[in-house]
Amino acid sequence: MSNEKPHLPLTDEQLEHIVERVTEKVIQNVYTSIGESVVKKFFWVVGLGALSLVTYLAGAGHIKIGS
Repeated sequence: MSNEKPHLPLTDEQLEHIVERVTEKVIQNVYTSIGESVVKKFFWVVGLGALSLVTYLAGAGHIKIGS
C-alpha cells in the first residue's frame, strides 16, 4: 500500500493559472511588508518628534514637568 498520490499532469493553462495566483500572493505579501515597515517608521518618527518637542518646551520653560 503506497501513500503517494497519483501524478496528474497539468495543462499549460492550469500551470499558467497557478503561476498567476502565486505571483499575486507574493506581490500582495511584499506590499503588506512594505506597508508595515513604512507605518512602523512613521510612528517612530512621530514618537521621536513628540519627545523632542516636549524636551525642548520643558527646557525652554514653556511647560513644567513634575512637581
